[in-house]
Amino acid sequence: MSKRNVELLHRLVEAFNERDVETFITYCDPDIEFHSAFAAVGGAVYHGHDGMRMWQQDFEDVWGDEVRVETEAYFDLGEHALAFQVMHGRGLHSGVEVAMPITLVTRWREDLMVRFKAYVHREDALSAVGVSEDELEPTAP
Repeated sequence: MSKRNVELLHRLVEAFNERDVETFITYCDPDIEFHSAFAAVGGAVYHGHDGMRMWQQDFEDVWGDEVRVETEAYFDLGEHALAFQVMHGRGLHSGVEVAMPITLVTRWREDLMVRFKAYVHREDALSAVGVSEDELEPTAP
């Protein structure tokens, strides 16, 4: 089942890169808890499918549609899936280009994402799931 979570996370990332919020939502539990470090200053937490639509709008208000993530590695952690990524984009208002490493931690139940959190610092994400980088083995989606 957990390898399936990595596959689902891969599809979710594809939907994000295509700016297809409705497909993105199909992978989310109706009560999803979504922590974003990038949609608002200081981060924000969104809940449910309507919250996901609000997150997409907030994210686009900051980044426009010139942002995408490139996944370096996926990791199967049972009910959790982890991804090391680089977010590439340009601030909508500042025009500043970024290539920022991020780490995603997702929790899945019955093929739906119930929790998502993006971390700017990899060590914080690893601490949240109780593993060290040395313990991780990449998994193909």
